[in-house]
Formats: sequence, structure tokens, C-alpha cells
Amino acid sequence: MSISSKIKIIDQSTKETLYEYELDQADAAYHKAIELEEMGLDIFVKNPSATETLCDSLGIENDARTDYEQSVTAEIDDHDGSCCVTPMEGTDKLQ
Repeated sequence: MSISSKIKIIDQSTKETLYEYELDQADAAYHKAIELEEMGLDIFVKNPSATETLCDSLGIENDARTDYEQSVTAEIDDHDGSCCVTPMEGTDKLQ
């Protein structure tokens, strides 16, 4: 069973999740975060990464999830810059 990815508003000092929103409710989540900050709360917004969302949608959990996330990080670290987009020679424009 997969876990649903959520945008979370978390209290900075207690690390308690104050609010959770579906991914398609990002605007509402950020509006609520602004409202809470204006009230003086020290919060942060945790928006799930692409790898977290993929793992959730595929139902990848526990050790398999950690292994996958580490493999993605290792793959990114293994590449020097982007393998898909390179600047045109002599310019700063992208091809």
C-alpha cells in the first residue's frame, strides 16, 4: 500500500506537522504558511521531492526506498553538470 505524498506545514521548534495538503493544493498550502508566519509562528513548508513522490506512488517503502533515494543521489553526484543541456560554444545561450 502506498503512502500519499503531502505538502506539510511544520512547526520549526517542535517539528510537529500543523497542516497537510494534497500536491494539487500547493497554493492553499503556501497561503496558509504566510498566514501562520504573519501570526508569528516559526514554520517551514515541506514539499515532497520528485523521488519521494515516485516512491509513494509506486508503494516503495523502508529499505527499498532508502536504497532508491541513495542511488538517485549517487547518480546525480556522478554527473558533472547536465547531460542534456549544454551552452553553445562562445555564447551563454542554451542549445
